[in-house]
Amino acid sequence: RIFAGGEFTSVGGQARNRLAALDSTGALTAWNPNSDASVYALASQSGVVYAGGNFANVGGQTRNRIAALNTTTGAATAWNPNASNIIRTLAYSSGTVYAGGDFITIGGQTRNRIAAIDASTGTATAWDPNASSSVTTLALDAGLVYAGGSFTNIGGQTRSMLAAIDASTGLATPWNPNATGGGGGQHTRSRFGACL
Repeated sequence: RIFAGGEFTSVGGQARNRLAALDSTGALTAWNPNSDASVYALASQSGVVYAGGNFANVGGQTRNRIAALNTTTGAATAWNPNASNIIRTLAYSSGTVYAGGDFITIGGQTRNRIAAIDASTGTATAWDPNASSSVTTLALDAGLVYAGGSFTNIGGQTRSMLAAIDASTGLATPWNPNATGGGGGQHTRSRFGACL
C-alpha cells in the first residue's frame, strides 16, 4: 500500500480527510484515520504509520500534530508525543522517530524544532540539536541526520539552512554547505527537499 497525507478531503471520489491509503493499482483502500487538519509528513515501520502536521484529532483520538496510526485499522495508537506546534517532517530509524518543524516542546521535553522520539514510549530522547528556526526536511544516512530548513544555528554551530547532525550526540558535523537566498522566515514550508 501507498500511504498519502496532505490537505485533500476526497480521493477517487470518496471522502478521505487528509490521509488515505492506495493499493498497487491506485485504488483507494478502506483505511481512514480522518485527520481534522493538514498532514505534512509520514513515516512507516512495522504496522505503524507515523503522521505529522497541524492536526489535533486523528485516528479517532486527540493527538496534537503527531501520531502513530495502525496500518490496518487507521486507529491512533497510545503513542502520543504531543507537539506544541506544527510537525513538518518525520524520519524513522532503529526505534527512533525523528521530527522537525516549528515546535518548542515534544515528547514531554523542551526541544526547539528538531527532536528524536522513542518509538515505543513517545518520550523525547536526550538528543537535542536545538535549531534556531523551522526544520522542514530530514534524511538519515550512516549515523547522520541531515536537516534542512530556515535555521541559522543547529547542533551547537552556525549552519545556514542545511546541516549534518550526529545521530548520537546531536552535534553538527563539519559538513557545511552554507546555503543562502530564498525568502521568508520560520513559516517557510519547504526550503529544501532531501532524499538518500
